[in-house]
Amino acid sequence: MLQSLSIKNYAIIETVDIQFDAQLNIITGETGAGKSILLGALNLILGKRADSHVLRDACEKCLIEAVFHIQPYSLKNFFEENNLEYEDETIIRREINTSGKSRAFINDSPVTLEVLRALTEQLVDIYAQGETQNLLDKYFFCEILDELCKQSNIVKSYQIQYHQYIQKQTRLHQLQETQIRLQKEFDFISFQLNELEEAKLDADEYESIEHEVGLLQNAEVIKRNLAESFHLIDGNEYAALSQLLQANKQIGQLTDFHPTILEMHEKLVSINDELKSITRQINNIADATEYNEERVQELSEKQSNINKLLQKHHVATVQDLIDIQTDLQQKVAAFTNSTDEIMRLENELTKEHADLLATAQRISKNRSEKIKTAESKVTGLLADLGMPFGFIQLEQKVNNTAPLNAYGIDEIRLLFSANKGTTAQPLDEVGSGGEKSRLMLAIKSLVAETTTLPTLIFDEIDTGISGEVAQKVGNILRALGKKHQVISITHLPQVAAKASKHFFVFKNHEKEKTFTEIKTLSGNERLHELAVMLSGNNPPKEAIENAKRLLN
Repeated sequence: MLQSLSIKNYAIIETVDIQFDAQLNIITGETGAGKSILLGALNLILGKRADSHVLRDACEKCLIEAVFHIQPYSLKNFFEENNLEYEDETIIRREINTSGKSRAFINDSPVTLEVLRALTEQLVDIYAQGETQNLLDKYFFCEILDELCKQSNIVKSYQIQYHQYIQKQTRLHQLQETQIRLQKEFDFISFQLNELEEAKLDADEYESIEHEVGLLQNAEVIKRNLAESFHLIDGNEYAALSQLLQANKQIGQLTDFHPTILEMHEKLVSINDELKSITRQINNIADATEYNEERVQELSEKQSNINKLLQKHHVATVQDLIDIQTDLQQKVAAFTNSTDEIMRLENELTKEHADLLATAQRISKNRSEKIKTAESKVTGLLADLGMPFGFIQLEQKVNNTAPLNAYGIDEIRLLFSANKGTTAQPLDEVGSGGEKSRLMLAIKSLVAETTTLPTLIFDEIDTGISGEVAQKVGNILRALGKKHQVISITHLPQVAAKASKHFFVFKNHEKEKTFTEIKTLSGNERLHELAVMLSGNNPPKEAIENAKRLLN
């Protein structure tokens, strides 16, 4: 329930504070006094966008604050999901600064307009002139019938599963499109990868191949030179090693005479040992060096293959080729994983579609069982609203083979006739503005019987009617107010007389300023306002008596 609304610096409103009644609140006033401006301000609380044009004083910010009693609406989960502090008396505030930027708050926590709308759409339902377009929506009556069937929770659960299904379906389509695009590249990528994998790339091995090929291709020169070197070092009695031994033997006899000679002798002993080690290495390398034509050919082919790959991929090192190979492996893996995920999603979607369809068919069957009830109740309310021959028909189209939608498999079209003996036709082809307004009121009344509706706000729903029909519209609004809070803007005294609380909107002219004010009417003030609505300013006694009768 909307308990209060405070408005500062909005349009021609300087400051307004309104305390609403829990039942039927009626707002009256002269044309242009600011009744619709109140709704405009309330729309900001409901999450509509705003700009600096709404500021009465461009140098000050606009502040709109509403207090809602929300305990009956089971909204604690919403507050938890959005990290908001829950209060039974929840305060919603909008601020619009001088640049036109706005901020929204729920219980002093800043929120986005999306979150604000998600909350307030569960609290307030506004019906204004021209919104009969809703009656043309092929899914509007799905919601009405769901309320009558008491299956709204089942439908909400279906819709959650349906949106998850759609998200998964979108993911599948994206994967399929990507795979089609990559399919042309996949064969070439696979060929390149196979080519690199067959080369068995190893950066260290490539260097060892170059070394081994060099040895094998120069085996004869190596063996010949090594043999000659051995011969010169230790291959005959005049070889270097033999000569060195003889020289050191002579020096060794002199070590007692001079310390430096001893040092030279020790160094020559060390050199002798080094030369012996070198000759052993010469022999080992010479023995191990043999020309192997098959091995040379094998290594040369591998070396040539790697060189071709280096040129083909325009890189300088084997490590670069290994990096390319890794990248290609990742692409192939991604493609393969994508294929697996596509198969998994297709299987999941097949099962989920079957489950959703079964639920949608059950929902559709329940709706069809309540169509006659809905038609009968609305038709009865139309008679109460001055259309004794008016009636509706709900035409249900069940699409078992069409794609599912958020409402299941149904499309429900409203057909309407206001006159006796005429066939019901689509609403956009028949019906005056007044008839459509009364039809919407009848439907709202129908829904109010079966659900805990939020606050209902009607903006001149009684346009185009008068007399006895206006009296009946007032009765229906008052009956709605017994179960739900109703706020209605009206020009009809017959409707205004039914109010639990009557507000009067008027313009106040002070010096060079004009601004809107609102006050609560009671007693003689209310009687006078009803008389003015009946006959104009300075109402005669007859109008005052008529106003008394309306109040009684």
